[in-house]
Amino acid sequence: MTKSDVEMSPVSAISGGAVQRPVEAPALAEALEDWLGDPELESNSISFVRALELDERDELPAAGINQVRAFGFNRYFVPEWLGGDLRAAEDILMLTRVIARRDMNVAVSESTQVWMMLAWIGGDAEQQAKYAATVLRGGVVPCLAYSEPGHGADLAANRFVATPDGSQYVLSGEKWPINRGRTSTHVVLLGTTGNDEVPAKRKQSMFLVDRSQVISGEVTGVPRVPTYGLRGCDISGVAFNDARVDASARLGAEGEGLELALRGLLITRTFCTGLSLGTGDTMLRAVSGFLSDRVLYDGPASEIPYVSESLANAYLSMLVAECESLVAMRGLHLYTEQFSIWGNLAKVQVARLVDFNSKALSRTLGARYFMRAPEHAGTFQKMLRDGAVVSVFDGSEPVCLDSIALQLPALAKAHGKDQDEDWRTLYDLRAELPAFEPDRVSVFGRGRDATFASLPALISRLAELSPSAGCDEDRLAVLRAQAEQLRQELDALLERVHEVRRWSAAQPAGPSASAKTTPPRLIRVAEELSALHAKVAALGIWLFNRDHLGEFFADGEWLQAALARKQIHQYEAGDLQPSTTWKLFTQMNLQRTNNEFFSIRTVRLAEPGAREASQDHESAVA
Repeated sequence: MTKSDVEMSPVSAISGGAVQRPVEAPALAEALEDWLGDPELESNSISFVRALELDERDELPAAGINQVRAFGFNRYFVPEWLGGDLRAAEDILMLTRVIARRDMNVAVSESTQVWMMLAWIGGDAEQQAKYAATVLRGGVVPCLAYSEPGHGADLAANRFVATPDGSQYVLSGEKWPINRGRTSTHVVLLGTTGNDEVPAKRKQSMFLVDRSQVISGEVTGVPRVPTYGLRGCDISGVAFNDARVDASARLGAEGEGLELALRGLLITRTFCTGLSLGTGDTMLRAVSGFLSDRVLYDGPASEIPYVSESLANAYLSMLVAECESLVAMRGLHLYTEQFSIWGNLAKVQVARLVDFNSKALSRTLGARYFMRAPEHAGTFQKMLRDGAVVSVFDGSEPVCLDSIALQLPALAKAHGKDQDEDWRTLYDLRAELPAFEPDRVSVFGRGRDATFASLPALISRLAELSPSAGCDEDRLAVLRAQAEQLRQELDALLERVHEVRRWSAAQPAGPSASAKTTPPRLIRVAEELSALHAKVAALGIWLFNRDHLGEFFADGEWLQAALARKQIHQYEAGDLQPSTTWKLFTQMNLQRTNNEFFSIRTVRLAEPGAREASQDHESAVA
């Protein structure tokens, strides 16, 4: 399939007819912003008011999903070499961020398109062409069906059966709880194909089942589950009763299912950062806007010193979360094989930055935090509930931390042995990237992590930096000391890995009957490593982009404040200098009133009062 064979994306309609798809991810995000219109305008399909109303009724946001589909959102999950528009991993990050800031129910319901990526990772050429054409036709609703009622994250214990029978498989069992269980058109699932003589890790195979192509038997939805957040989503299940499918539904070899599943999760966990950035943006925007308009003690409530510092700290966390996300997206192109650790680090830390913000902003908002009326406070409490799910998606935080912990010995062993490289491509947001090849992702990255490997070079680059306007010698001296502190902390953390393992080996066997034996002290190291990773990412982004992202970014005061935090996602009253508070607070307000994302870059939101673009065609929402 060539590009010329592909139907023109509605994005081109925005820009006037010819194929003029935005090349850069920020421009693509702005195009989707224009397409969806101002979420404050109630008549738009994905408005805050409508999202709240549907959420109250536990109703799937069909109109919003249709509007996203009409944009051609599905095309960004198919690589260009298969005829789609997936050019850069950052495209998915930014598009997801745009939708999530409006309504997580829409973002979570429609971003299941990402699961078709399993075909790009484990499928053969024929399967890839077939499923690419299917996704590009539109209307596909995939769901990921790994979990089973009795086994949770313990996928190796699953009991769903896939019995080979000639050129077919017979599928039986239930998957629950899963997103889009009832309303999916395609199901990505794991089924047991091996007998008791096969090792547990080789017993399961992966299938991508088109429900319309089931030859015989039955596939039915399992009733929805009432949930704390995402009340409009189809969080339910799917049951297979002797459902016969063609053997071509199997992705990869028999017994390769668990490995494929993990490889896919390492990529999708990284993309989860877009959901956090979207909800985090709206929560901070809602609270800062409300408190700026509210007059208390003869002035704006936002300018009460405690409030100003809380908002400034929340804004700083958003900048750090964005840095970690952007470096991860670039890493997916450059160091795909290393994401067995990296994907977990990014998901854990970005979710932690936004989740901590949500709690701090709740305190700042006060009594309005409890109100569900459809003004800003109501939007905040919805985002608070919905955003909390990110730390659960695609492997909960404990699962991700356990995965990191298990790879810490390899990371410690490889530490200091990396070859020096030119790290510009990883950090310079203007640098061209090679094609994103998701099939390169590996379940074991051999302890390599490019972000940590780049730290010595970043320290050297910082040492050579000359003072400039806004970043004098005194600040440079502080930043150099902080960067050196990062190196010492990384060395000490990885040394602790050896100490913890020796300590654990010396402990007497406990009464636990669980086969999961990861020492909690090793999990603690993984937590601290996640925080350190985000700090190094922020340092790298700053060093390579100071010349084009404006004075606020270039002077480095924000970076100094971020590196001063002990755990990057945590802050307390009195942490910031008053001058730093005011600089962050002013920049946050500038981006809010200029109608821009809270970002290190200038990314424009939909104009206030803007109506959504009209659809030339509609897609049915299952």
